[in-house]
Amino acid sequence: MNLGLGTWKEKIKGKDRYETIENYLIVAIAVGVLILTAGFLLSILNPKGISAILLMLGSFVSFVSTVVIVIVWVVKELRG
Repeated sequence: MNLGLGTWKEKIKGKDRYETIENYLIVAIAVGVLILTAGFLLSILNPKGISAILLMLGSFVSFVSTVVIVIVWVVKELRG
């Protein structure tokens, strides 16, 4: 069974390692937003438990990925 993951790896690969890291971090931000959205949707049913955990996890993943991508941009500009 081929899921086509090889093509995704080719699309994520950038010209250099900084662009590749940026692309992975953009995917991580998108995954964090999806987890956050799942937490919001589940909080409609029950505001406690797994929905709160998903909200915290999604916001944490998105925040950390955003901070790291900004650091990568700064390093990329300094090393030019």
